[in-house]
Amino acid sequence: MILHGLEVEQVRRFADPVRLVGLGPGLNLLGAPNESGKSTLLAALRAVFLLQHGSKSRPIADLQPYGGKGAPRIAADFTVDGTAWRLEKRFLHRPFAQLTGDGATFQGDAAEARLHALIGVESGKRGTEALGLMNALWVGQGHSLAQPDFSDPARTTLRACLESDLGAMTGGEAAERILARVLADLSVLLDGRGNPKGRYRAAIEGEQAASDELVRLQTRRQVLEDDLQAMADLRRRLAHEDDSDRREKEREHLAEARRQRDRLRDHDARHRAARAALDHATARLAAVRQDVARRAEWRQALDAQSARRADLAEALAAARAAHDAAQTAQAARMRAVQDADAHRLSARRVLDRATRRVERTRLEQERRDAAASLDRLEQAAQAVTRAAARLSACTVDEARMTAIRQADRAVQAARAASQAQATMLDVVLEGAGAGRLKLDGRVLDSGRIQVTDTARLHIADIGIVSIEPASHDRERLRADAARADYALRQALDAAGCVDPDAAEAALAERRQADLAFQAAQTALAGLLVAADRSPAAAMTEGRRRLAEVDARIARHADEDGNPAAGGDPAQALEQARDAMQAAEDRYAAASQALFAPDETLRQAAAELGRLEGDHRLAQDATSRLTHDVAAARAAEPDDALSARLTAEDAAMREAGQALHRIEETRPDGTEALADAAIQRLERAIQDGSARLTALKQDMAAREARIRAAEGDGLDERIAAQDRLRDSHAAERAACAREVAILHCLRDAVAGAARAATERYLAPLSRAIQPALAALFPRAVATVDPDFRVSGLTRRVGEPFENLSDGTREQIAVLVRLGLAELLHARGRPAMLVLDDALTWSDTGRLDRMFDILADAATRVQVLILTCRTELFTGLGARALTIESATPS
Repeated sequence: MILHGLEVEQVRRFADPVRLVGLGPGLNLLGAPNESGKSTLLAALRAVFLLQHGSKSRPIADLQPYGGKGAPRIAADFTVDGTAWRLEKRFLHRPFAQLTGDGATFQGDAAEARLHALIGVESGKRGTEALGLMNALWVGQGHSLAQPDFSDPARTTLRACLESDLGAMTGGEAAERILARVLADLSVLLDGRGNPKGRYRAAIEGEQAASDELVRLQTRRQVLEDDLQAMADLRRRLAHEDDSDRREKEREHLAEARRQRDRLRDHDARHRAARAALDHATARLAAVRQDVARRAEWRQALDAQSARRADLAEALAAARAAHDAAQTAQAARMRAVQDADAHRLSARRVLDRATRRVERTRLEQERRDAAASLDRLEQAAQAVTRAAARLSACTVDEARMTAIRQADRAVQAARAASQAQATMLDVVLEGAGAGRLKLDGRVLDSGRIQVTDTARLHIADIGIVSIEPASHDRERLRADAARADYALRQALDAAGCVDPDAAEAALAERRQADLAFQAAQTALAGLLVAADRSPAAAMTEGRRRLAEVDARIARHADEDGNPAAGGDPAQALEQARDAMQAAEDRYAAASQALFAPDETLRQAAAELGRLEGDHRLAQDATSRLTHDVAAARAAEPDDALSARLTAEDAAMREAGQALHRIEETRPDGTEALADAAIQRLERAIQDGSARLTALKQDMAAREARIRAAEGDGLDERIAAQDRLRDSHAAERAACAREVAILHCLRDAVAGAARAATERYLAPLSRAIQPALAALFPRAVATVDPDFRVSGLTRRVGEPFENLSDGTREQIAVLVRLGLAELLHARGRPAMLVLDDALTWSDTGRLDRMFDILADAATRVQVLILTCRTELFTGLGARALTIESATPS
């Protein structure tokens, strides 16, 4: 099957008719951006081939144009087995279907039936697609990851392609009758889910009920036996719990545990007191040692401060001498700076006089420039006035020329229309015929002549021939030509021209005048200081500026007295600047010389102040240390402090020995363990009393149950239920044997069918395997009886669902290619359509998939729709386009 064309109208985004152009055998590629209608075209293709034209189901309703209701119309041109067909359908409003080909035309349901026979599909439920393999080969967007889901007609088609000898391998009709009889017998004993029913279910339920009752009775008997056994155990435990000697020993142990806890508490109190005494003695000894260390530190600090005071006195004398020398040098440098400053002021006055002379010279040059600028401005204004007068004298502008050109084109069009309707007269003169033919009095020569109106052809010595042109619109054409000539003449008169060429020349003259006017304006604008000022204002400003410069020149003459005195003003200014620079350098050198000694003086003063401060601090520290030592010795002499140190050390050792003696007499255990033992013994006594009460209550309850059970005759009832259970079990076993035999027969026949299935699946596996080996070298696919690839073997088996998305998509495409190859080999229609497939493939596998698709396209047509055109440039497919079509 080859699709050659597809037209859609009023389908989703295509409200106007469009056509898919360029389709042909082999590989076809439609590459277009998102939202361009690729998936819409695939939906239209499925609708026209697989949906009934009279359906109003959801898939048909979804085809309506966006933003309103309409009647989707779809047409397809295709060939099957070399025969050309055209299919056209309209849906929803006035639906129709028409199939034309092979010299016949089919309408309505007849067209649907013939179409289904052509492409090998069967009608589905009302409002759904037709069923067949074609559904599996046309893959929509987002469905390329999954393998095809076959309908029953699709499976029937596959089996028809595969099972040429399936009947012989499974026993033919006899095997089918046996299998039907086995299934009928099984249906008597089992329901559709394989669960027992009828007498088989009754036997199972009777056996289960008897077993449940038997278990209940046996449970009651076991409970009775347990109660008798428990009574003996309860009597033994009651005797143990009711022992008075044991309870007395428990009370004695509790009293001893309480005495042990009291002993531990008394020892802990004495240990805490001894520990507090030791801590107190240790603190007193540390305080005495701290006092001794503090007095030693004070003596060392006093000696260090005395030595530092002597060093600071020597440094202070040296700093005072350096400070006095720095002050003397600073005074001399200050005088040098004052002399340099006076010389600089004198040089400044000379420089100012030279600067004023140069400024007057500049003002004189500025006056000359202002006068020249004013003159240029006046000349430019006059040029603009002359260009404007020339431009205003032109009568033809662009608007009038446009009207003339339009009128001229109308005249030419009228003449062309008249000539198109003219009668062509071919004249061929031979020998003495020259000069013998006249058309409307004009002598004719050999050649072609156009006759647009009634004419008379005079042939010398023969007669007159009247020629009437065949045009039926001759009067109208004449009227159109007359109107066009009148409009052209009116336009030329308005422009003052005799013909269009003269108008063109006048327009060229206007353009030259306009260019001259613009050039003059540009020159004038370049002379204006501000773009928004008029020439008159600019000239007024120029005159004002000239007067201002004259006034400034007059002021400089008044300030300088005799301006002509001296030589060149620029040279005098340069000499004054050199003298000023020399004075500045002298002043800067003097200032630099003043700054360095001043810094030295500040440093000497800072050092003197620092040393004086350090000396005062040293004196204050010595006085403070001397006072602290004297106050400490007055409060406690050194001998008394040494004696107190010795006494506190002895007191600390005594407290430590007392604590050690107390620790040696500590009782065994801890207070926490003693409390735990007391709680345990108290709980044991309480639990014993509770157990004794519970045992007495349990014995009373069991005695009541034993007396009630002994009068029920449990053994006789158990024997009766046992016999009933065995009867139901025998019936259930007989039914089970019958089911097993029937299953054996069914499995034997089905096993033969499965073996045959594996053999007839071999052609499908062989169709898939070459392409699979090209994509996955040395890989083998496993095809299940449902015609799906269930796994891939590459050194080890891998279930299909465990493969990556890209690999599963590639295998799903290969399966569809194999199905198309199988259909083609059996002479059935096949065509593969992929919408946005292979997007998960890496570059290497994508190239191999291109090779596989190119090879398959030599046998079946392949149509690929994609929004990623750049990925498929290497496919070498026929490029398709979506173009507007003529509305039907």
